Amino acid sequence: MGSKSADKSAKLKERELIVKLSHDGKTCREIASLLGVSKSKSSYWILRYTKTKDLKDKPRSGRPTQLTNEKLRKISEKIKAALQKQTYMAGISSKEVTEILVNETGKRYTLRHTRRLLHTMGFSLVSPRVHYMKRKTKVNSSFRDDFKKSFKGTKWNTRS
Repeated sequence: MGSKSADKSAKLKERELIVKLSHDGKTCREIASLLGVSKSKSSYWILRYTKTKDLKDKPRSGRPTQLTNEKLRKISEKIKAALQKQTYMAGISSKEVTEILVNETGKRYTLRHTRRLLHTMGFSLVSPRVHYMKRKTKVNSSFRDDFKKSFKGTKWNTRS
């Protein structure tokens, strides 16, 4: 993956090229076809440049996070400790992580935001695979039944 500054300069160069081609007399459809972008994207940047003479991204609004890297590290350690205590299933549910977040921060996070934080901390979602092609049907169905009884919701684990 490239750095953020390289991505920004590539975006900026694409926008400059859209405007330059427009000044050269190309239509939005022709520009879109040449550059492999949508017609709406080319027309948006042409219109925006004619109004503002600026091709840079506008600042985005939003509340800054109150979770510092140190807090995230502590939370991550607690999650890893909870994972090590488990014996049967290797994983932790999003709801369990939400409770850890409440205990650590005093604030309740939505499950969606909890999942974003888990990805940020380096955890990955464990998707159960109950069907294995080489297994016999009887073994597979008994595994599925046992799994359904013991597995509740989604589970998270550290990335390998």
